[in-house]
Amino acid sequence: MTFANCIHRDASGIGWQARLKFMAMAPMLALGCAAGQTVPPQVDPAMGASALLERGRTALRAGDRYAALLAIAQAWRMQPGSAETAQALADVLMELGGPSGAAHVLGERTDAGVESRAAGQRLRWAIDVPSQSPDPRERLRDVDSALARIDALLAEARSAQPPDAGLVTRLQRDRAVALRQRQRWQEAVDQVGLLRAGGDDIPVYVLQAEADALLALRRPADARRVYQQALERMTPAEREDKDGPWRSLMAGRAYAEEESEDFDAAFATVDALVAAAGPPWRRAGELQTPEENEAWLDARALDAAMHSYAGMSAAAWERIVPLKEGAPALPWLRAQAADIAAQQGWPRQAEDEIDIAAALAPDDFGIRVQQVASDTRRHRLLRAEERLSPLLDAGRDKPEVQQVRRELEAELGPSVSFELGGRQVSSQALRGPGAGTDASLQVQSSVMAGTWRLVGLADTSSDSLQEGRATRHRFGGGVQARWPDWMLQALGWSQTGSLNSSGGSLAAQWEPNDRWTLLADAAKDSPDTPLRANFHGISADSVRGGLRYAWNASTQVGLQAQHMDFSDSNRREQVTIDGVMHLLVRPHVDIALMPRVEWQRNSLPGTPYFNPLEAWLPTLEMRVEHVIRRAYERALVQRLRLTVGVFDQRGFGAYGVGGIAYEQTWRNDPWTELTWGVEWASNVYDGERERSARAYMKLQHRFGR
Repeated sequence: MTFANCIHRDASGIGWQARLKFMAMAPMLALGCAAGQTVPPQVDPAMGASALLERGRTALRAGDRYAALLAIAQAWRMQPGSAETAQALADVLMELGGPSGAAHVLGERTDAGVESRAAGQRLRWAIDVPSQSPDPRERLRDVDSALARIDALLAEARSAQPPDAGLVTRLQRDRAVALRQRQRWQEAVDQVGLLRAGGDDIPVYVLQAEADALLALRRPADARRVYQQALERMTPAEREDKDGPWRSLMAGRAYAEEESEDFDAAFATVDALVAAAGPPWRRAGELQTPEENEAWLDARALDAAMHSYAGMSAAAWERIVPLKEGAPALPWLRAQAADIAAQQGWPRQAEDEIDIAAALAPDDFGIRVQQVASDTRRHRLLRAEERLSPLLDAGRDKPEVQQVRRELEAELGPSVSFELGGRQVSSQALRGPGAGTDASLQVQSSVMAGTWRLVGLADTSSDSLQEGRATRHRFGGGVQARWPDWMLQALGWSQTGSLNSSGGSLAAQWEPNDRWTLLADAAKDSPDTPLRANFHGISADSVRGGLRYAWNASTQVGLQAQHMDFSDSNRREQVTIDGVMHLLVRPHVDIALMPRVEWQRNSLPGTPYFNPLEAWLPTLEMRVEHVIRRAYERALVQRLRLTVGVFDQRGFGAYGVGGIAYEQTWRNDPWTELTWGVEWASNVYDGERERSARAYMKLQHRFGR
């Protein structure tokens, strides 16, 4: 058996990540192979150590490194104390890419060049064969050890007289890779900058470390440029190896393109990865044994992820479902499906998926982070806090941990919502709303016991009527409780202005699953009472119920029915059916149709407020939403809404109605949103057309606890 065959035998079945470590064990394997047989077939038993050494050197000059290793390793076994033989064996091991083995053979005679290459190899072991500890600090311990050794060798190399420029450069390259792996992003970028300033022709693997760090520093344009530079510097053979660095560089470029908001380029890059990946199964080895093609799965999972990042959750779901069904026991695939399900508006399915992933990989740090996010979505806030605590201990500085911590704190903390608007009218109908203003403020306290919040409210409205000026001021508060499937809210208020009264409401919401939502509320002195009715001393109580079915976040339909009992003996029934259907969902453009039908009937004619005996109002609204600018959490979005419809009132006939609205929303972070806009509408009251123009502003902010 040759040493090369011994290597093939001992290396069979190991992954590419372990091959570096295997090569470092080459001298021990050589001795083991030699010791396992009385006489190796290629070695004359009468041949001495000197002859073996010379034979090995001859084989090395001829380019047969394995034969050289066999002969020289046998000579080293015969004379382990020979410095000449040890050096020859170390030279062969260096040729074979085994510097750690060379350092082992040389012992104290190891020079700085061998030590530096061994340190670099230990770094690559730490990256390619990481610890499986659930604690991320443990997983980085080998990287820290390699980085410390590189730093020590770098200090020695710089202090040498004269300094070895090549050795310093090689150590700086490895240091950049180690800093990137240690997530010391800015230091990694700075280290590559020093190499570049020193005139180094940066190799591909260092460029990749720099690009990864730039992407983590939220500099996607710079990262994209460096990824492309690395791809262009690859040799044709490296580009042909679709399982090598080319694949990871292309994936990195896709993420940089996505974070630069260039989704067309990102989709094109992913399509190239999918095309290069080949079929899901491929044959390998002499026996052409079928084996799974990881590149195929990775490329298609990335395709699903990229559509998710683009806001195309339905397309992402279509892509991830066959993957998770085809490989149901892959935890990371289940975790990705959980994220997309949540984006689709299915928090319960997302919870099921992440729980399955956690059962398959209970110690996976990323999956444990996602469980916190799932608990936050499902309003299991106490459990989310409990699960977050050990994650903060182990990885407080990790971006994903910081994100779920902020989301949980925002859900637990207080919030404020404010709206202000003003309205002008022309050709005022006798019983239509007049010109006026409206403002509202609602504040919520921090969550208590994971469930309860205190709620405070204040609002004011005014209308300039032909009879005079109508006003309404409400101040009150109450309590809100939220569980995973239920929400209850009880409010009370005092009203002043045109009518002094007091009232309150009780509202409930039940979501039995991800598709159905049931709503009910009852109010005394309802805020839905027309302001004109209050001006004439009339109040109303209301009872309302409704349900909504959502296929996903893009398509849904709802039904709502309300009964109002006015203090002037009028009884009003109102039914509304509405829906949402998205016609186009692209990364920066969303076009949706929102049909709506309202029916109303009243029992008392001739009231001082608008009160049709019966009326129908079918409308169709088209909403176009466009992202003007977006950079991570910050976004400026504009919306255009066009509404057309027919108002058919008994006794007055049918009239066309409609309106147009334009607004912009600025989101500085996930917890602060400011909206401003204008709208124009043309409506009909008792056969009289009234045109109105309104400007408004809304602010919503959640505070971290």
